[in-house]
Amino acid sequence: MLLLADSTSRWAQALRELSGRLEEIPGEEAFPAYLESLIANFYERAGRVLLKDGSTGSVTIGGTVSPAGGNFDEPVTQATLKVVGAFHGLSRARSDARRFPAIDPLESWSKYTSIIESGRVERLRAVLRTGNDVSQMMKVVGEEGVSMQDFMVYLKGELLDAVYLQQNAFHDADAATPADRQQVMFAVVEQAMTTDYPFTDKAAARKFFQGITQAFIDWNQTPTDTPEFVTRRDAILAAIKEAAQ
Repeated sequence: MLLLADSTSRWAQALRELSGRLEEIPGEEAFPAYLESLIANFYERAGRVLLKDGSTGSVTIGGTVSPAGGNFDEPVTQATLKVVGAFHGLSRARSDARRFPAIDPLESWSKYTSIIESGRVERLRAVLRTGNDVSQMMKVVGEEGVSMQDFMVYLKGELLDAVYLQQNAFHDADAATPADRQQVMFAVVEQAMTTDYPFTDKAAARKFFQGITQAFIDWNQTPTDTPEFVTRRDAILAAIKEAAQ
């Protein structure tokens, strides 16, 4: 069973009003002092269940939190983050930039085991985080104000964002990705991200990454069970190998 709660923030605000009328001792931001316990009791109902007939079922709870002004430090969000197993933080900045799904990859996290080894995921996540820092720096000092090494990290972060973290929900092949396809595609993205490229000119580096980004996007929209899927994968790997020489 899947239970979706939208929105737990409104529920907490109602609790705050009731608590005030009952003249209970208020907690942070006038929420009831037992707010954290109530939220924990709600989410802890999720889990695997052994049914009377001996079969196994499950209860999955997905709740949305809508903090005022997008402030993740307010009590409802913080109490929720202490008990949930995964968090998807929606980003207005990503939505405005038309990067969909608009889930912030640096704010979001999961405690569940991924189909990709955690060490490999964290390695690319570190590149993405550093690339984001360089991007913020470039908004101040410009492209000329960063080193070639930092610029390459920025380009790799943009590549990961464009070809792996974004998807076209209106395309049959790109709207949903099975686990086996995701593993194959992650391995190729990982190859592109971890390769050292001997570029000394930023324009040449940008041109290469623009070309390979488009090649990845075309590959993303290719059905798995077609010859074109393998052909485009091999073309990307060949382009990476050639650029690294």
